[in-house]
Amino acid sequence: MAIDEKANRYLVLLKIDATNLFHRIKDRHDEYMDDFSLKRDRKIFADVFYSRYPTMQMNELANLPIEIIELANQFYLKVDKIHWYLMHTQDMPTTIEDEVIHACAQLKSYLDNLVLYIDAELSGGEREDSKETEGEDLGKIEVQEFQEDSDNWQEETDF
Repeated sequence: MAIDEKANRYLVLLKIDATNLFHRIKDRHDEYMDDFSLKRDRKIFADVFYSRYPTMQMNELANLPIEIIELANQFYLKVDKIHWYLMHTQDMPTTIEDEVIHACAQLKSYLDNLVLYIDAELSGGEREDSKETEGEDLGKIEVQEFQEDSDNWQEETDF
């Protein structure tokens, strides 16, 4: 198998893993928060936060473009912070829910950027949702458009 084909396979697998992980965190939010609120049992988080990314080897990641490695790291670090918070917090359920909603808004933007770069790499072209503007002394500046997923997921977070 050629290196490019292998790298493309890793890109597709990374995209699938990150997308599925985000959707489990977001789509099952009400269920795991209800379960956690009632039972204070944290076992449910193992299923929600399952990912294949931690099992990837360095030599597998080394086949990927640097930008994608950095964006994947940013996304999975945020996932890890959310998971750590849920596993160790003593906050009340309402506070936990608010924190997770805020964190997921930022996680969504990280996922959007990761998927955008992966899709561009797989297509061999430029990123579709980016614009370039030219300033006199600034050179080219790339501006990413952000699309909100829903009204319930807020854009900013300190989490």
